[in-house]
Amino acid sequence: MHPKGDGTTDRPVLVGVEDSSNPLIVLRRTAFPTPGDDGPAFPVAAKAALMGWADEKNLGQDPELVAQVARRRSHALAALEKAGKTVRRVDLTPEWRLAVGLGERANAHEVGLALHGCYGWPQIPGSTLKGATAQWAWEEQVDRDDPESVQRFLDVFGAPLPDWKEEQRRKENGKEDQKGKAAGQEQAEAAERRSAARGRVRFLDALPSGGKVTVTADVMTPHVKPYRDALMSDKAKPEELVPPAEHHQPVPVSFLTVSGGTFTADLVADDTGTADLACAWLKAAVDDIGVGAKTSAGYGYLTANDHRR
Repeated sequence: MHPKGDGTTDRPVLVGVEDSSNPLIVLRRTAFPTPGDDGPAFPVAAKAALMGWADEKNLGQDPELVAQVARRRSHALAALEKAGKTVRRVDLTPEWRLAVGLGERANAHEVGLALHGCYGWPQIPGSTLKGATAQWAWEEQVDRDDPESVQRFLDVFGAPLPDWKEEQRRKENGKEDQKGKAAGQEQAEAAERRSAARGRVRFLDALPSGGKVTVTADVMTPHVKPYRDALMSDKAKPEELVPPAEHHQPVPVSFLTVSGGTFTADLVADDTGTADLACAWLKAAVDDIGVGAKTSAGYGYLTANDHRR
């Protein structure tokens, strides 16, 4: 397997990779290193070939297999319901593009997309959905002075409470009065005592449903990278910084996104009340703050609807 042109286009292509090849293996176990003075280098053409295959073949998703996996998930959820659990299903459709897993380094070429550990198809990890929902609910729905409001949050997500340490640091930095500082300290200690509480809702990985999702290659172009890297370095000295200018060549970075199709997010809860609450919070969170990377640039926002059986 190696990148080369196919005779009809100048774009590099992968030879020996089938349309339905497992993308987890293709993306994470494929590299085309070339020796260099500073260690192995990875040709631009190699990544272009990988990205081209992923974009053109939708990461090897086979519609029939996608449907079989969706049916398997439905059967598993039905078994959980028979065992006394409450299940809520939500369909999530990208409003534009979705970038979940950006920055992941499991692949030598760093194509950056969250993939299912077995099928290799795009997914939205349950941890991502739970984290976004918890962040939104904590900021928008919880009255931190109301024990019942805090307890509802704990019933869904468990403990410890999010970001109480950061809140305490802000208070200790003098941004609130002494009375507020004392109250924050009391809350922090109470949250720490609840560090072992388990939430009543499980957020499962969201998988493609109703057909394959659309995979699209994207690109971002960081400017004045040497200057910004120097600013972020602990060793940077102001007098040694080189001012940003045109001689800092922008370096395009390609990555994969999901731009169409539908995922189904599944919540499994111990009771109906927490299931309904978590479901409502999830729907609001993915629409309001989004999931994944680059939400400030419009990525990651999802339209949420009840799943159609």
